[in-house]
Order: sequence, then structure tokens, then C-alpha cells
Amino acid sequence: MKKILSSLTILSLTLALAIGFSRAFFSDTETSKDNKLTAGKIDLLVDNTSYYNGVKNEGTTFTPSDLPEKYFFNFTDLKPDDYGEDTISLHVDDNDAWACMKITKTADDDNTCTEPEKIDDPSCLEPDNDTDDGELGDNLLFVFWADDGDNVLEVGEDPTWRKGSASSLFDGTVWPLADSSFNVWGEASGSAMLAEKTYYIGKAWCFGTRLAPNPRPVAEYPLGPAGDNNGNNIAGEPEDGGFFCDGETLNNVTQTDIFLADVEFWAEQRRHNDNFRCDGTTPSGTPTNTPTPTPSLVACQQADVILVLDRSGSIDGTELATLKTAAKTFIDDLGLSASGIHAGFSSFATTASLNQHLTDNGTTVKNAIDLLPSSGFTNLKEGIDLAIGEHANPGDNHDREDVGSPDKMIIITDGHPNRPLPESTADDVAKASADAARSAGAEVYVVGIGSDVNASYLQTVANDAGHYYPVSGYGGLQTVLQNLDLCD
Repeated sequence: MKKILSSLTILSLTLALAIGFSRAFFSDTETSKDNKLTAGKIDLLVDNTSYYNGVKNEGTTFTPSDLPEKYFFNFTDLKPDDYGEDTISLHVDDNDAWACMKITKTADDDNTCTEPEKIDDPSCLEPDNDTDDGELGDNLLFVFWADDGDNVLEVGEDPTWRKGSASSLFDGTVWPLADSSFNVWGEASGSAMLAEKTYYIGKAWCFGTRLAPNPRPVAEYPLGPAGDNNGNNIAGEPEDGGFFCDGETLNNVTQTDIFLADVEFWAEQRRHNDNFRCDGTTPSGTPTNTPTPTPSLVACQQADVILVLDRSGSIDGTELATLKTAAKTFIDDLGLSASGIHAGFSSFATTASLNQHLTDNGTTVKNAIDLLPSSGFTNLKEGIDLAIGEHANPGDNHDREDVGSPDKMIIITDGHPNRPLPESTADDVAKASADAARSAGAEVYVVGIGSDVNASYLQTVANDAGHYYPVSGYGGLQTVLQNLDLCD
């Protein structure tokens, strides 16, 4: 008790001293109340503006949403030559973010077998338990590009970002939109989507055998693809949206088929996440062992592509005309541009010619293709050698540095090498040239046409079996080239 009191006393004295020495001063007090720390958020919202056969389709058009009960595709009575265009808008609230997407096929089913379908597809055996026996996915063709929001593919908007059939594209591969190595909107690598800014992805599709970009001039298109944007007094054509669609040659194999796919978008925070890559992360954010693509998607969209075309005497006049059409369509589909893909070609018969240097002028390449004759033997080696020389960047301002513009070589042939002499070694020296092309950094694709080719041999000329594309005749060449993915 004494100790407590003493303490009290001391306290009283102290107070007395304080009072005795107090003075009046001006003063001011500022108080910060209710300080808080609140977690931020990443909220990715997606909306879609959809046109079907040149008319806005409300069933697949929706405002910013988290996507439950929303559809990018919901068309139940497709006919050959049907087409569509969508512009997908992406928004991230509050914080800058990386963004990725993927589309995964869940079914491509024959569904039922009509009498006309069975005539063209005797293997149709519905009903069965196979949900991947349909043909519709092979005949639904798509292109995707970074759009400016007007629903029209315009000059300067790259239509080669993603293109191909639904079957080949919608395999669940993750597509980066903006990550530490790539930005589809042409911003610098490592540029994330900015909070509160709207970004656009354009998508065109065609139920047919050909979907080719035909970009419109840069202009205002207030009606989108529903307007008469090409000035021919017919509104809502595929060309008004910036592309061609052709389904005239489809037969009945796709009747009643059904194709289903899941479309996913996701975003991850940019802050403290500098090295995020879509190809190394699943939607849940769990790292995977997916290897980094080489070259990057940006690079493959700036490739230097050389066709190596067979023009030997085994090709008759009709086949040559079909070859020319397919090759010219392929050049159109590449969408050559100064900052994008460049193309050229060599051709071979008894000897070979470099018919067109690498260029960004598609018309120049197509005009040179039109001049091709056919005659003589098959000297594949010389055709490859000339392509190697063009890809060697000899300082003539045709080939570009491979780091930014990788070399791609696409060989198209319907026969077996028999030149240079001796004929017995013609195939060996051609393969040696293909090996040299690979050693120099080129990626070699081969399209083998008809039954006279040696598929096993041509697979050794190509990078590997996955780079070899067989086709039964020249009539199927155009489809093969359209589905050839230079970014695989």
C-alpha cells in the first residue's frame, strides 16, 4: 500500500510542476481517422457485337458481362456461304492486367444422318456415342484480328493473328492477348491492358471452303459490316466486313452436324507480376510446363515466306491453273504488308528459277505466279537452293533479320525428284538442300499432291511429319494452304 501511494505522490508532484510551468501557445491539431487497407480487384468484362449474313444478330450481341448465359455463336440453321462478323470488347476495371483467351472444341458431331449426307459420307452411322465424327468444324473457317472497334477489317489490321478451320484453331491452345512477351494490339511487348480502357478483337467466320481477308480502306464505318462499305450498292456482303467467303463447292457431308466450343477469357494483375506469360499459366493461375513458342507469335506474323513451286511436265494445263489460283489465294490470305509478312517464290522443272524476290507487294507476287509455265523434269534441289539464297539475307534488302522475321519455306510438288543427274541421287541431294535450309534457320513445310509422291520421303524433306501435308489432288490444294498455320 505504501508503494502505491508513493507512486501517487510522485504523480501529483509531477502534475504540479507541469501546471506551474505551462504557457499559452498557438497550436493546431490534424487527425487522420479511419485509416484502412482494402484489397483491390481485377474485374474483366466482355461484350460482343455480332453480325450474321450482314445483319446485326441480337442473340449473340451483349453488353459488358462476366459471360454466364452469353454466346459468341448460337446459329442453328447454317447453310453454305453463311458468314458472320463479331467484335469482342474487353475491359478491365480498377487495375492494369495481363489478358489471355482460349477456345476449346467440346463436340463436332454428325448428330444425325440424312439421306443426302449418307450419299456424300457413307461412313455416317448416327446415332452413336462418338461426338467427334462430324465434318462441320473442318468447314467453318475463322480469322481473328486486333480491331479498332468498328466491326470492319481494315488495312493495317493484321488478319493473320489467328486463322484456320474451327477444328484446327479451337484446340484449347491459350492465345495471349497481352502478356510480358506479346501484345495483340501492336503495343510494345510487356504492355498490359490498361484499366478502364476498351480493347477490341475482331472475328470473321465463313461456312465454306474459302475465307480470305480483303481489308477495307481505313475509314468511318458507322453501320459496321451491315453497310455498303465497298460502294457496289449491295449492303451486308462479306466484302463489306473486309473479307471473302465462298461455300459454293460444299457438298452434303455437313448436313445436321453440330459443333460446340467453350470460349474463355481471363486476366491477371500486372503489378508485381512482370514476367507473366499466357502460355505458362492456366486460367486458375497455376504454372504449367508449356514451353515458350519459338519464334514468338509477333515474329511469325512478320515472317519471310518463300513458296517453292513444282512446274514440271507432270502438271497439265488444268492442274497448273488450279495451282496458280491456290498459290495466289494463299498470298492474299497472308495479307502482305511492310511491317508484316513478306513473300516470294522459286519454281522448278528441269532447272529452277527465282521468280519473285521477297516483297510486301501481293499483287507483284501474284502477277509472277500467273506467268508460270509447266514442262520438263523435277529438280527440287535447285528450287530449294534458290529459296535458301533468298533467305540468306545477302544484303539486297529482300530478306529481313531472322530474329524478327523468321524464314518459312513451303514446297508444293506432285512428283519425285529426278534432276539433277544422275537421277539415282536426285532425291538425296534435294533432301540435303532441305537439311541445309533448316540449318540456316528456315522452317520447311511440304505439300505433296496426288498418288505419285513418296510421302515418307517428303516427310524427311519437311521439318518433320507434322510439317507434311498430303492432298489427293490439286482441287484440295487451296484448302490445305488456308489451313497451314505458320505460327504452329
